[in-house]
Amino acid sequence: MGVLKLVEEAEEGAVASQGIIQYLTSSKYITAKLASGILSLLSHSRLQKNYLYNAGFAVRQKVAAALTSFTGSTTVRQVITIDRWGHTTGNATTPQFQQVDTNATIEAGITARYYALWKQITNAAKICVSQVIPCDDCLHLRGKKVRLQIKLRKSVGADKIICIGIVQLTSVGTFDALPATFISAFNGAGVDPTFGTNLALIAPDADKLDNTTVVGNKLNCAITTAWQRFGGVFTLPTNFKNLVVVIFSNDVLAAADDLLMTEASLTDGQDIVDWEDKNFAIDLEECQRFYQKSFNYGVVPANNAGVAGSKRNSIQNAGAVATSWNGAEIRFPVVMRAAPTMTLYNPSAANAFVRNITLATDATVTAAANIGDAGAHVNCTGLAAWVVGNDSAIHWSATAEL
Repeated sequence: MGVLKLVEEAEEGAVASQGIIQYLTSSKYITAKLASGILSLLSHSRLQKNYLYNAGFAVRQKVAAALTSFTGSTTVRQVITIDRWGHTTGNATTPQFQQVDTNATIEAGITARYYALWKQITNAAKICVSQVIPCDDCLHLRGKKVRLQIKLRKSVGADKIICIGIVQLTSVGTFDALPATFISAFNGAGVDPTFGTNLALIAPDADKLDNTTVVGNKLNCAITTAWQRFGGVFTLPTNFKNLVVVIFSNDVLAAADDLLMTEASLTDGQDIVDWEDKNFAIDLEECQRFYQKSFNYGVVPANNAGVAGSKRNSIQNAGAVATSWNGAEIRFPVVMRAAPTMTLYNPSAANAFVRNITLATDATVTAAANIGDAGAHVNCTGLAAWVVGNDSAIHWSATAEL
């Protein structure tokens, strides 16, 4: 345990007092103790900001926790699984995703409750998992050194090389506007992906490595069935527009091979940082700047998923008129990064129309309007039998992803 004493200079006629700041090697906490005996805990989160969102893979608003297949893309960052993390695959045959909860079965080597599992099935393929950091969160890091670290392992298949790195949106790009083609070619085993227009890997520093080796413009990680922390330091360019953290396979993953990850961080400076998870409510609120929904947390957005959580409103005007709802207002629980794209869902039928709960019928037209970063309106056209006061509902999701 190291102790730093702070001596207060006494005013004339007063008695000086002492305070100490100490680092507890057993718990790896820094504490501040005043002469009065008051003890304050200085947590890592207060000392070192993690610039990655949902870095413990706890928030999943869009998918079920169970292993689920989804349609992959060979070029686009699809942010359709765990919040804030995009996926691109070298073969569009159905990949799979799972959020694994270690609460019941604790895993050696990690302290985070959750980890993400990515799997390519049917055919062999390379994969890339990525997160874009908004320019507002990273531009002050221009010209500085940052440390990227993450814990990785696999559960099936041969040991393999996984790469971690940082892609910059170069100075000729547009802030917070990545090209539609994130990866133009995955290339073969041992060859880095070809990233899209104005996207380039940043070379890592040669020192301060943590279980990694520098190969080209990324860090190679030799993963096994045991959790290991991998990391390294990057000196950032002075003129980037955005940063994108990437985790991609150097080797081609055979069918059924998987990649497991958790405890990711991107921090200012060169020092290795012990993992500290955020409060779930904070994690969720940060993710809701980019995606939110009306459905209950564990419900995957879909038509005919029930009325729980839906926007409810009474019919304002009778008959088949366009002002049946008279502009029902949706207020987002968190102000979003930008005006989102909205998707509407019927809670009780396989369409995207407002549902008249009282009469069990659907509107003929439904649309979101006046969409802003804090909310929107929903308008609909009812049926001739609709009367003032009928109970009605619609579900919605809103995305402002990067």
